[in-house]
Amino acid sequence: MENMRTATWLVLPVLLIPLVASAQKRELLEMNRDIALLQEEVRNQKKANDDRFNAIDAALKQILDEINSANRQVATLDKGMKERMDKGVLSSVSGLGTKVDSLAEDFKYVRENVGEISDKLSKLQQKVTELDNAIRTMQAPPAPPGGAAATSAPPAGVSAEGLYNGAMRDMRGGNYDLALSQFKNYIAWFGATDDAPNAQYYIGEIYYNQSQYDDAVAAFDAVLALPKNPKTLDAHFMKGRALARLGKKADAGKEFRAIVSASPNSEIARRAQTELHALNAAPAPRKK
Repeated sequence: MENMRTATWLVLPVLLIPLVASAQKRELLEMNRDIALLQEEVRNQKKANDDRFNAIDAALKQILDEINSANRQVATLDKGMKERMDKGVLSSVSGLGTKVDSLAEDFKYVRENVGEISDKLSKLQQKVTELDNAIRTMQAPPAPPGGAAATSAPPAGVSAEGLYNGAMRDMRGGNYDLALSQFKNYIAWFGATDDAPNAQYYIGEIYYNQSQYDDAVAAFDAVLALPKNPKTLDAHFMKGRALARLGKKADAGKEFRAIVSASPNSEIARRAQTELHALNAAPAPRKK
């Protein structure tokens, strides 16, 4: 009997070895898969950044070409002006009055052309500033946790319009992390502008799209805390969806009913009614 027990204890580890090896193999395969997905994500992000920098570089080259062309036009006009003035000085006194009139007309023409060139240069300078803002925003470090920016004032050259438009482009292009950082900076630096409620709303949308539903609810609450703004009903709607994802059906229903009460005949109210029907039809979440 004692021999049988000893043999059983000896055979048992041998039988467990394949099971342990199989579990380790599955864990290794899952780890390799996760690494491959991460590498693919890094490659896609690098390609997106390369494309953006290439586009900016091409735009800068075009602007420099236009500036050089404007400079050449100014030089040509200056040379023509000098030639006409020289001819006027060397001409006879009898024709001086006529030449003065001609020079006056030429000067008027030059002044008008210089004005046009100045307008072009101003527009080109604005484009350069916008591109510089985009580059600064792309190179800026992410905002500190909690949505607070490192400083209360924007860096030199960063405008509200340029920062907001850059954030919208990145969000529509799927660069959510960069867009989130830019929208947070916008709230910190330009929180008193008309687009501030929109920026706060899009912060919530980005969190929702990344399945960070608690953060999304907090972001939409920040929109609702602002004075009446065009994103109030949208914030109620998306907050309701986020709460539904968290299994908080009663709280989600309150948000959808608030929309129906505030604007019963609107398109978003019809969407809210659809969400309410879905909440009532869905089974209650299991208690853990």
